[in-house]
Amino acid sequence: MIARACRAALAATFLCSLGSPASASTPGLERVYAAGRCLVRQDRRAAIDLVLALPIGRERASISALAPSLGRCGAGLESVPAMHLRGAIAQALFFRDFRGFGLQPSRSIALVNLDLPIQDSPPGDPTTELYRLADCVVRNDGPRTESLLATRPGSENESRIMDRLAPYLRACTTADSQLSIARSDLRSAMAQSAYHSMYRYWTRQLSSTRNQ
Repeated sequence: MIARACRAALAATFLCSLGSPASASTPGLERVYAAGRCLVRQDRRAAIDLVLALPIGRERASISALAPSLGRCGAGLESVPAMHLRGAIAQALFFRDFRGFGLQPSRSIALVNLDLPIQDSPPGDPTTELYRLADCVVRNDGPRTESLLATRPGSENESRIMDRLAPYLRACTTADSQLSIARSDLRSAMAQSAYHSMYRYWTRQLSSTRNQ
């Protein structure tokens, strides 16, 4: 069981266990995801500009500094992990733009290229490896990924679904992979990958959301 992160040789046993109870930081994480929903609902274009401006890693970011006009969506969130904010916005965009896997987006919506480091980036960087892992899992189990993104961040339901994703998480790692991953970071990467995989599918960069 993990509360925030654990280290393991992923090919042997995935991340110890992802079935941890909600951590002490869960209320803050819920507020970040609420801010993401607020941003997308209030001004989708500004939310897109913000997510594209955020770093993909674990740096911290301020909503009010990056998007002053939308600061009220993040009231009280002075500084948050950029990765979590990216995940919150990407998750809200996923449900707004696609409504889920397998549903055609409206032709009036301009889809967003999140440009995740999953295809031509050199191996070895932990952040790149996290996004590659998430991308592989998302494209092999879209329905369960969608169920995961519908859960409350840090909840027991989130933990149960992550446990059920364990076979794909193991299968999507290489023999020498070793990562230290926070559950909140994995959820963020999967939210971004869910949107990105659908973007690539509907722009004909993928023939299927499975086994690519």
